[in-house]
Amino acid sequence: MKEFRPTQAALLISAALACMASAQAEQQGAAEREIEVIQVTATKRTTTLRETPLAVTAYDQKTLDKNHVIQLEDLQGSVPSLQIAQNGTQNTPMVYIRGIGSSDQTESGDPAVAFHIDGVYSARSQGASALMFDLEGAEVLRGPQGTLFGRNATGGVVNLHTAKARLDGFEGNAEITLGNYDRKAVRAMVNIPVSDTFAFRVAAATDQSDGVVDFLPGSAMGEKYGSTDLAAARFSTYYQPNDQLDWTLSYEHFTDQGTGHIPTLTGGDDRSSYVQVPGFNDFVIDSVRTRINYTFENELELAYIGGYTDSSRESLWDRTWSLTKYEWGGCVDCTHEAVQHELQLKNEDSARWQWMVGYFFFDESNKTIFDIVHPDVDYEGGSTPNPNLWSTYRQPDRGLRSNSIYAQSTFKLTDDWRVSAGLRYTNDKRWDKGGRNIMCPVKKGTETMEPNTDYVGLMDPDNLLGGLAPNKHLVQPGQCWVDTYNDTSPEWSKTTGMARLEWDMTKDIMVYGSVATGFKSGTIQDGNSYKGTGPFTQDDLDAIIAANNNEAAGTNAYVAPEENTSIELGMKGMFLDGSLQLFGALFSTEYTDLQVTSNVVTATGADLLRKTNAGKATINGLELEAKYLVSANGELSFAGSILDATYDEFLTTDSKYGAAGSVFNPSAGVPSQPNLLDFSGNHLVLAPEFSGSVSYEHFIGLDSGATVTPRARVSYSSEVWFDPANRGDRPEGFRNLPYAADIDRQDAYTKLDLSLNYQPSDGNWSAEAFVNNVTDRDIKSDQGRTHGDAVPNFMWQSPRTFGVRFSVSFD
Repeated sequence: MKEFRPTQAALLISAALACMASAQAEQQGAAEREIEVIQVTATKRTTTLRETPLAVTAYDQKTLDKNHVIQLEDLQGSVPSLQIAQNGTQNTPMVYIRGIGSSDQTESGDPAVAFHIDGVYSARSQGASALMFDLEGAEVLRGPQGTLFGRNATGGVVNLHTAKARLDGFEGNAEITLGNYDRKAVRAMVNIPVSDTFAFRVAAATDQSDGVVDFLPGSAMGEKYGSTDLAAARFSTYYQPNDQLDWTLSYEHFTDQGTGHIPTLTGGDDRSSYVQVPGFNDFVIDSVRTRINYTFENELELAYIGGYTDSSRESLWDRTWSLTKYEWGGCVDCTHEAVQHELQLKNEDSARWQWMVGYFFFDESNKTIFDIVHPDVDYEGGSTPNPNLWSTYRQPDRGLRSNSIYAQSTFKLTDDWRVSAGLRYTNDKRWDKGGRNIMCPVKKGTETMEPNTDYVGLMDPDNLLGGLAPNKHLVQPGQCWVDTYNDTSPEWSKTTGMARLEWDMTKDIMVYGSVATGFKSGTIQDGNSYKGTGPFTQDDLDAIIAANNNEAAGTNAYVAPEENTSIELGMKGMFLDGSLQLFGALFSTEYTDLQVTSNVVTATGADLLRKTNAGKATINGLELEAKYLVSANGELSFAGSILDATYDEFLTTDSKYGAAGSVFNPSAGVPSQPNLLDFSGNHLVLAPEFSGSVSYEHFIGLDSGATVTPRARVSYSSEVWFDPANRGDRPEGFRNLPYAADIDRQDAYTKLDLSLNYQPSDGNWSAEAFVNNVTDRDIKSDQGRTHGDAVPNFMWQSPRTFGVRFSVSFD
């Protein structure tokens, strides 16, 4: 285990103690106020946030609104150890908690941070980017969740709980937000009880804004990259015929027609790019979620949680490298369908021995046709034309079937001591049937193809033994060929668990210690090629498929699961007569077979997403969350973390510079593999050593009875790495290239957000003015897609945004 840095821990603790001292001085004025009690379901039982023996951050809709949380990425800075990057091609947030996440947002694998909406697992994290509106609450669980939640997760879990239809009365609300970049956002909800036993609720939201990336001269004009065009509507019902039975059912429709994001050289409001293809995105998700609870006479409760998701995407995205090296691509036809069934049986919450058992089934099917068009420009910086005009990645049937059984119990040893334990057995089956990566050369008459051209006429992918050449050496003039055959069908099983001891030190302070293990299923990757000289037969295809499933020979077209074990010591307490709430967690996580993803370009020119298991990594950390009632009118909040997250064993290749990457990382010293480098000791991506935020709001009462509330939030992060190579600065003259700073790193930064809210005396409406990222700080969220000799470009967090928001409620 690595040595934890005591100076950083002392810094974080001293900041908390200083706030405690400040709150002590203001205790008298805050005596009549109380910190809001938030209930969570992180243990699959309803408990208050302070009573929950887990590292979990939770918000209700009111707090989400105060922090201007519209999408998941807006939580960054408010949740300890949470970092979010943006994927351009998928228009998807890539979520990391405590340095654990995944940059692969495709159908080939799972995110390391699992997403659930009303208990239904969202396999494709694009769903997590949906508008967060009309919620009862949002929970972020940190650390491996290997027992209770539907799909095992090594990084953590995000639970979103939508607001349920209520029987106790009519209510409604509406909100409009106007801002720069021509932003227009609207939300509305109405709840209608039809009878004493049945109610329905309708909620809707839209959010639109212009793009932030200007066009350089010569660009193809269209809608700017970085635009937002989101819309969602939800219809839900609640039925409770008696005290024993209740049934919730909801349908949600979500669309994203924004342009997506594109990497640029600079951030803030000064972004520009040569654009060959304006962004296009048409993403639709339809979801049905339901839960039925039945309580037996003996107080046993049986719950069924079911879900169905159907999504489709068409998109187009510019993949520019430089003015002479560019291409475009996107989803021609990408669909996803998933079904979940879960049964839970538990006893009453007041029992001395609480127990729960459950069964979880999840099945997903994906079809992907993703095309990339390579214009006939100079290839690799020389005068040689690009040999591949078009690449198409066709996975007609990729899927997963997962079955799990789980059990967890808590036993009250005494009034103050409790012990908990849980186990989960998971069996995962993945498959790729008929998946092919196909390359096409320049064909006469297609040199000047335009975006949205019907490329299907170039090839016949369904006649794999006739219409396509089996490899690039057997092509006829103008013919396409199969670069890789991806058929595979791996299967994995794993038992994970948790053990925890809890102690109520006083009536206001609880401490706990736990050990938990996590498991993330293996992932599919591109398979093997045909090496023969023809003719290509079914026997040849069968031999390739056998190689794709041969793990012993190292030719498998999949990557093994990753596992981790986390030890955590936590404290949750109320101090100073309830005016100070302080949560802390000290943890150490040992990682094995960490899944890492990067882009590589093969000798044939194919741009492939390759995965590997990175050996071992260790993550040590400290997290603190605090909320203080300062005097009679102020509230101070703090969230921060210290991470020491590094690879212990990681031998790999530099996807940009090959053997020349030894300038940044030492060679592994294997003569037969000169490109093999040693990344051991490097920092994990998106795991800053220190990050945190402090926010303060002050309630000012006016003579009219109205309230004015100014609010400020300052967020800070130390340097962040975007690539496990940790390259940093590119030296002058390296491969005859100019110096470039921070090619895969964001330096330490501070960001300031301000708002001013007005609430009239009658309290049924409010108005707010806000400015986020006040200083327009350029903050990278990820590195862009560049070849080694290109000028580095990056994905960026939002520039300065400002606006006004008006809300009204009625009942």
